[in-house]
Amino acid sequence: MPNAESPRPRRRLRLRLAGLQVAIVLGLVVVVAAVVMAFEDRRIQEAAYERARTVALEVADEPHVIDALNTDDDVGTIAPLARLARETSGVDYVVVVGLDDIRVSHPDPERIGEPVSTDHSLIREGQSFRGVERGTIGVTLRVKEPIYDGEEIVGTISVGILQSAVRADLASVVLGFAPWILGAAGAGTLVSLAAARSIRRRIFGVEPDEVAALLQSQNALLYSVRDGVVGIDDAGAITLLNAEAMRLLGLGGDAVGRDAGEVLDPVVGRLDDDGARQVLVGERVLVVSRRTAFDSAGGDAVGYTLTLQDRTVLESTLRELAGQRGLADALRSQTHEFANRLHVLSGYLSVGAHAEAEEYIRRIAGPAEAGAAVVSEPGVAGVLAANAAVAREHGVEFAADPDSRTEAGWTADDDVLTVLSNLLSNAIEAAGDGGRVEAHVVAGEQGVRLRVGDSGPGIAPADVDRVFERGVTTKDETDVPHGIGLALVDRIVARRRGRIDVRRSHLGGAEFALDWPAGADRPTATDQEDPRP
Repeated sequence: MPNAESPRPRRRLRLRLAGLQVAIVLGLVVVVAAVVMAFEDRRIQEAAYERARTVALEVADEPHVIDALNTDDDVGTIAPLARLARETSGVDYVVVVGLDDIRVSHPDPERIGEPVSTDHSLIREGQSFRGVERGTIGVTLRVKEPIYDGEEIVGTISVGILQSAVRADLASVVLGFAPWILGAAGAGTLVSLAAARSIRRRIFGVEPDEVAALLQSQNALLYSVRDGVVGIDDAGAITLLNAEAMRLLGLGGDAVGRDAGEVLDPVVGRLDDDGARQVLVGERVLVVSRRTAFDSAGGDAVGYTLTLQDRTVLESTLRELAGQRGLADALRSQTHEFANRLHVLSGYLSVGAHAEAEEYIRRIAGPAEAGAAVVSEPGVAGVLAANAAVAREHGVEFAADPDSRTEAGWTADDDVLTVLSNLLSNAIEAAGDGGRVEAHVVAGEQGVRLRVGDSGPGIAPADVDRVFERGVTTKDETDVPHGIGLALVDRIVARRRGRIDVRRSHLGGAEFALDWPAGADRPTATDQEDPRP
C-alpha cells in the first residue's frame, strides 16, 4: 500500500525542515545572547575596577590619611575615614596599610593591626595592581595603589569589591534582557514556521526530494520531444528553451533569462494571441503555436509557451507531391486527348483523306513539351515539365524561352529547384485562367540565371521592397498561409551571394530576374542558418 505509507515520510520531512529552521533561529539567538553576556560581563568588571581605583586614589590623596600614617594615632584617624569611604562608594572593603605591612583600617575591626593577607611589596615600590585575589572576606576584584607624601611613599591602600557582587550585577543585567531574547527566539520560530509553510504552498506541496525528480522528468521530456519548446513568463523573459528550439531558432543557452521580445521578435515576429501561424526562420518553414500558461492553483496566467514544428521537409515533399499530382493529371488528360486524336486520324485514313490526316498531325504536334527539349539537366527539366502540366490544368499558357540552356555535366542542387519551383508556382497563380507564363533558365559552371514572368496584375511599386518580407503577400487572404515562398527565395539568393530584381514583364505582369555566381553554388550545413541579422 504505497499510497497509504507515502504521507508519513512527507510529514517527517516537513518536520525535519521546520526543526532545522527553528534550530537555526535558536542557535543564532543563543550565540547573540552569549556574546551580549560576554560584553556585559567585561563592562561590569571594568566598571567595578574603575570604581575601586577611584576610591583608592581619593582616600590616598586625603591629607588626614597621609599625615596620620605611621604615627601613633593612625588607626583612630584613618579607620573612620576608610569606613566612611566604603559606605558611601559601595565597595566591600577599604584597607590602608602602613610601611610595616600592618593594617590601619579594615571592614572587620578585629583585623585592624594584623598584617595584610596579600603581597604589597610591589605597591611600596610605586607600582599599581588590579586583579582578582582571595582575602579575608572572600574573592574580590581589587585595586592596590601607593600613598604618597609628596615624592615619598608612606603606605599603601587596597580597595575591593566581592566577585559575587559583580556576578550578581551581571545576573540582574541578564534577567533584564532575557525577556527580549526569549521574545526574539519565539518570534523567530513563528516566522520560520510561517516561511516554511509559505514556501511549501508556493511549490504546491512538493517535497525537496520530489523537486529533483520533477526536474529530471521535465528535462527528459523537453529534451526528448522532436518539437521545439520555448517557455516565457508573465514578465516577458525566456525561462525555458529546449535543444530542438535552440537548433531551429539558431539560439544558444544564454538566451534563457533574456527578454523574449528582444530575442524572438526578430526571428518569429510578434505572437500576441494564442494560435498557430507559419513563419520562415532562416530557410526553415516553422509552424509556431502559442498557448497561454495558467497557474494550476488560482488559474491566473503566468506566461505562455511556444511550440515550434519544423515543416521544411514536409513543405518540400508537399511541393513535390503537388508537382507529381499535376503531372499525373496532365498525363491522364493527355491520354484522353490522345485517344480522341487517334479516332480523328483513324477517320481520315479510313476514308482515304491522307492529305487531311497529314495536315491534322502537323497541327496537333505543335511545339515540343516545355522544358524537355530546352534544357538537358533532368531536375530543371522535370520542374519545367511539372509546372507546364500544372499551368495547363489552370488554363495558363506556359512557355520556356528557347534560349534557355544548362551546361553538360552541371547538376541542379536543392537551391536551384526550390527557387525555380517557387517562382513558377507564384507566376502560374498570378497569371490565372487565360494567362501566360514564361521562364528563362541559364545555368552552368559560370553560375545561375533565372527569369520568370507572368501576365498577371503585377506588383505595385510601393510593394516591391516588401514582397520578400516574411508574411507579406499580394494574394487574396485565404486559410492557406502565404508570404513564405518569396521570403525563402530571397534568403537563398542572399546566401548564394546573388541578387534578385522585380520589374514589369513584357507580358504585362511581374517578372523576377535573379542570378548568383559560381563558387557559391553548393549549400552547406552552416549555409542553412539565416545570414541576415
